[in-house]
Amino acid sequence: MYKYITAACIVCLALIAPLSCSAGKAVRYLDRPIPANSSLAIIIDAPNKVKNVVMTRFLARGFTVKAINASDFFSLNDVFDYRDFKKVSYIGQDENFLSLEKTYNSLFKMHFYNYEVNKAEVLSDMRNKWNVQYLILLDLKSMGGAWGRAIDLRTNDLVWIENQGVSFGGDSEKITDGFIDSMTGKK
Repeated sequence: MYKYITAACIVCLALIAPLSCSAGKAVRYLDRPIPANSSLAIIIDAPNKVKNVVMTRFLARGFTVKAINASDFFSLNDVFDYRDFKKVSYIGQDENFLSLEKTYNSLFKMHFYNYEVNKAEVLSDMRNKWNVQYLILLDLKSMGGAWGRAIDLRTNDLVWIENQGVSFGGDSEKITDGFIDSMTGKK
């Protein structure tokens, strides 16, 4: 029992240590500036009021912003194919869990091996169906500060990354304006 608790503590510390060391540091990468007249899809996990603030800041700076949510790219049937669970039955304590383990392994492999293909298809759909040039991913209230990324959907290259501690303050307008300045090369 204690060896499992000790192992769990070691794993937790190993995962948290890099976060605590780099969470407060400002990190910035800009491969090429994003032009102000670009068509953007912005995905942000935030309440609708914050999403509206972020979208209006981008619109006010001359960007075309498409109304896209992360859930627009998949349905529940795409995530779970219930035919994979053909039969689920109770297995007693003394019986073998081999069939259940094989089912879980198959589902994991199906997701793992199809991940890159699925990601490329979603990015291609975004570019072609919605005429989006850049995908912007933002998190304004992450552990240690806000972060953002931009992907050029013509090449699927990561063209902008920024982690900010508290330099913009807690105001979502200031954070968004700072990110826009950063990704357009004005900062």
